[in-house]
Amino acid sequence: MPPVPVDAFAREFRALPGADRTAFVAALWSASGWETRVKKGVVIAHRDGEQRQIAVVDPGRFGTPDLTGVDTLVTARDRGSIRAAASEAGIEYVSPTDLRGLLLYGVEREVAEQLYEEHVGKPLSRAVPENAGDSGTLRPEMPQIGVSRRALAVIAVLALVGVALAGPGLPGWGPEPAPVTVNDVTPENGTVDAVGVATAEPTERPDVAPGLTLDGIKSGIALADAHITGVRNRPRVIRTRMTGPPNSSAMGGLSRRNTTTWIANDSHFFQRASAVGGVAGPGGTVTVETYADGGPVYRRYAVENETPRYFRYSLDERSATDDDSDVQAYLYHYFVGAEDTVVTCAGENDSDCSTYRVAVDDPPSVLGENVEDYEAMLIVSERGVITRIRVSYTLPDEDGDGEREQMKFALDYRFKDVKPEAPEWLGEAKNATTNGTETTTDDA
Repeated sequence: MPPVPVDAFAREFRALPGADRTAFVAALWSASGWETRVKKGVVIAHRDGEQRQIAVVDPGRFGTPDLTGVDTLVTARDRGSIRAAASEAGIEYVSPTDLRGLLLYGVEREVAEQLYEEHVGKPLSRAVPENAGDSGTLRPEMPQIGVSRRALAVIAVLALVGVALAGPGLPGWGPEPAPVTVNDVTPENGTVDAVGVATAEPTERPDVAPGLTLDGIKSGIALADAHITGVRNRPRVIRTRMTGPPNSSAMGGLSRRNTTTWIANDSHFFQRASAVGGVAGPGGTVTVETYADGGPVYRRYAVENETPRYFRYSLDERSATDDDSDVQAYLYHYFVGAEDTVVTCAGENDSDCSTYRVAVDDPPSVLGENVEDYEAMLIVSERGVITRIRVSYTLPDEDGDGEREQMKFALDYRFKDVKPEAPEWLGEAKNATTNGTETTTDDA
């Protein structure tokens, strides 16, 4: 049986007493890997040295809650003015739709069922009458369009077939699927009772992953948290690649950066990173290798034509999860804030769409005003695990050849058995760091 739909979840969450809503949010964040406590009606959450103050409010139909000291605002009803106020203050905004997404995809389904039963007092997965109102009574029937995720998957497949018949997409980016077209249809757009015609009120575009709806990424923090939770304790290989003009802010004097990390678990991993330019000079190479086998973390830092240097860290200072946490920066740099986002089904099974493609061709404002030819794409599962990012754009000409400078970024995750082997320099690193721990001079 499917979980309660968005509107029923919102009604039931809103119907809880304020203290119970706060307790539910604290329990959900705790199940997501945070240490939580409630102080003066606010959830205080800690994880990996980070603290967040999470306010849980029902703003009513008018007025704006006090946002002083708040990092995350969880609301019992979605209001555009509150969302705008939170955005202006730099506060993460979590609507009932977002909260439902965190519950369904941020924790294991069995845990979600237990949380909902305990705090709301009702089964999470059950049939809910579509015309049940806030009071639990039935509202007068009104024609509505129900959009299931299986239907969205079918529509996306049809769109892909249409694109395939129409011809190839952009070189290097694969076919460009048409957007999911089941959205805000009103009687003014078609004949009454025709397929796809709904009421005069726009239908809500459903959530497809934590922090992600069919309109794009609504919460980069929620999506990044879901990604980190989803990859934790899974053997994996992470690859990132970036090329661009050295004078750009993204490159910091480099013309190329490549990093590959092989992770068996949080304390057993090996990373090899290389960069061209920077301290090595134009065309020179810097290589940084990092290895951990459950004890200290050792790093070899080598600039071309110079003697290598070695460093030793504790796992608290340098763990495998550091590389996963970079995803949040990528999301905010390349996707969050972009106005023209298209979300389509990228993969499916027999009963549902499990993987989504997020495409952007309008750069976020954080990249500045000189960006042109922007294309960005990510592949994400319904649980929020990001497996691929591709970004390409151009900057103004710097070398005088009359052509704009090309910037490219790529991220790939592969989940496979990994057994990092000790590098040949490990013995030398242990000897070099026996009498001290140098940890702060090699990260520039």
